[in-house]
Amino acid sequence: MSHALIARSNDLRRLQKEGYTLRIVDQAYLMVDNVPYVTAQGEVHEGTLVMDLTLNDDVTVKPTTHVANWTGEFPYCANGEKLVALLHEGTDKSSLSDSLQPVFQFSAKPDGGAYRDYHHKVTTYAEILGREARQLDPNATAQQWKVSTDHEDDESVFHFADTASARQNTTGLARKLQPERVAIVGAGGTGSYVLDFVAKTWVREIHVFDDDPFLQHNTFRSPGPLAREEIEGGPIKSTFHAERYASVHKGIVAHETCVDDTNVGQLGDFDTVFLCMDGHPIKEKILEICLANETLLIDVGMGLHRTGGSLAGTLRTTAFHSGHRDHAEHCMDLAGDDAGGEYDRNAQFAELNALNAALAVIKWKKVRSFYNDLERELNCEYVIDGNRLINSFCLGPPS
Repeated sequence: MSHALIARSNDLRRLQKEGYTLRIVDQAYLMVDNVPYVTAQGEVHEGTLVMDLTLNDDVTVKPTTHVANWTGEFPYCANGEKLVALLHEGTDKSSLSDSLQPVFQFSAKPDGGAYRDYHHKVTTYAEILGREARQLDPNATAQQWKVSTDHEDDESVFHFADTASARQNTTGLARKLQPERVAIVGAGGTGSYVLDFVAKTWVREIHVFDDDPFLQHNTFRSPGPLAREEIEGGPIKSTFHAERYASVHKGIVAHETCVDDTNVGQLGDFDTVFLCMDGHPIKEKILEICLANETLLIDVGMGLHRTGGSLAGTLRTTAFHSGHRDHAEHCMDLAGDDAGGEYDRNAQFAELNALNAALAVIKWKKVRSFYNDLERELNCEYVIDGNRLINSFCLGPPS
């Protein structure tokens, strides 16, 4: 990602040609190494400027902020005074992500209040720091034409940079999900939305299991717009959705099969399994396999019925992990003998599918400590007509 991004962006390419040492970290921070500055002891050292990148189609656009970050010691003037011209939020360091050192925040507004591009921004900050260093060492410069070692191209699970995490300073949280191998069993309405949400995380692999064809009615309960030619011929759901999201996320694998007695054991190889299928006897075996292998299982369900001239019902999200399974009989349809409701006859309610998927993905992220989880509920139900979320089988705050 770093080399391609620099090559496509005129301002970054110009900086590199002028001898600045550039790196891209966490897919969305520009690092400028070897920038000279003066320490409190009056010595010339080198530090790193850190700037969040604003991109469009993996090409830099005008920076949205004049603020920059700094990994070195707090800089001083050549006369021994603090370089207060750069003060933004005091002299305390803060953290941007787990993969970066704590940084100072600097503020240097250019004439006009905004930087034209990253060349303008980098050279301005480098000059403010460097001119003090040159008073003590005339040879001090950030333009050293050093080769930066960067392997982020191979490590990223995306085909283009996740600038959203960097903008919100949540790359450290995003990394919590990075080691995961995730399976989605069932790529219907709710399963396709689960894939949509999970494909925007840093998980290393996503496997989609479904052998049903994607038919015309599925268009109305799947994320995003679809053209007629995309659905002609009834492509298999798992492959259809995997190919759509492969343009964003690298590690998506389609399995054109249902989960049955012949392959259910494979699910124990995953870190998390999202179970997005109707009631079926195989569910009990899936539950046992996941619990035996310490695989987090999140099961979703929906039950709708008519009341007067409208629909009512409940969406359910149930989690199984760390040996907790006693609530299964109370929450899951393990036998698959439900009589079925309105949902089984006419399941074209995209907003409910999306909400059910969102609750499931939020629960997954809570278990993985991405989100705070005070109640650690194992079951959550959303009641449509009362607009209520009801938690049950709560483990309580962690000790």
